[in-house]
Amino acid sequence: MELLESEKRFLRPSNYPHGTPGQGSSVFKAGSIPVAVMNFQGRTFMPPLENPFIQALDEVKRLREQTKIIFIDFHAEATSEKIAFARMLDGQVSAVVGTHTHVQTADEQIFPGGTAYLSDVGFTGPHESVLGREIEPVLKKFLTSMPQRFEVAKNNVLLHAAMIEIDEATGRAITIKRLSEPA
Repeated sequence: MELLESEKRFLRPSNYPHGTPGQGSSVFKAGSIPVAVMNFQGRTFMPPLENPFIQALDEVKRLREQTKIIFIDFHAEATSEKIAFARMLDGQVSAVVGTHTHVQTADEQIFPGGTAYLSDVGFTGPHESVLGREIEPVLKKFLTSMPQRFEVAKNNVLLHAAMIEIDEATGRAITIKRLSEPA
């Protein structure tokens, strides 16, 4: 908890309840260029939180006073919620990249207003697995409904990421490319 309170590199969803330790956004320097990074959590099939759509509008407006380059990690289950969120912010933020499902999607694009989008960046870890866990215990759980210990798998470790080129003068995305590389 101390790290959440004091370490600006650790972000938690901006729409967590008031009083939750940590911050949902921060401005970092890439050389001399300020870059805002934000996190929001969706609500569809997820624990109930404040409405990220409403909160994002206010937070983006506040951060645009400091920089035009704004990157949002939208941690959500439903692709429709991720797309709608990014469409709402098109032209106001540089990128909205989804996380949560662990499976990298192939829908990277740049919206008309200049916002780069990817529904899910995927996960970095062992892909010869079931979402990063050893295969056999997961299968046994599905077959027997009995609790199992899910150890972290070790084979075919991949780095999943998205590389986004942004025009520093306008904050608009120029390119977005998915990456899936052996770690």
